[in-house]
Amino acid sequence: EQDGLLARAEELGRRLLERGRTWQKRFPFIGEVRGLGAMVAMELVEADKAPASERAARVLKRCYERGLILLKAGAGANVLRFLMPLSIAWEELDEGLDVLEAVLSE
Repeated sequence: EQDGLLARAEELGRRLLERGRTWQKRFPFIGEVRGLGAMVAMELVEADKAPASERAARVLKRCYERGLILLKAGAGANVLRFLMPLSIAWEELDEGLDVLEAVLSE
């Protein structure tokens, strides 16, 4: 409470959701973008909205090669989970999201 971590988690989540929803409009393979506080997830889907598990695996691999570690979740193994420390610097968050955006653009 005294460190303001609840407010920090809410702000992290707001920024992630905002960026993810921007990508959702840009990339047709992004399905739902959802979150609660800093717990945010982005679903990757095929044209018929089926889980895009192979695409998710490729995205994770390319991100890892560029120094960004993401987690995969969901029954279809097609959901990217964001898990960062609440103390992450805004610059570090933006750097990681820039890496993900570049990979999504590939």
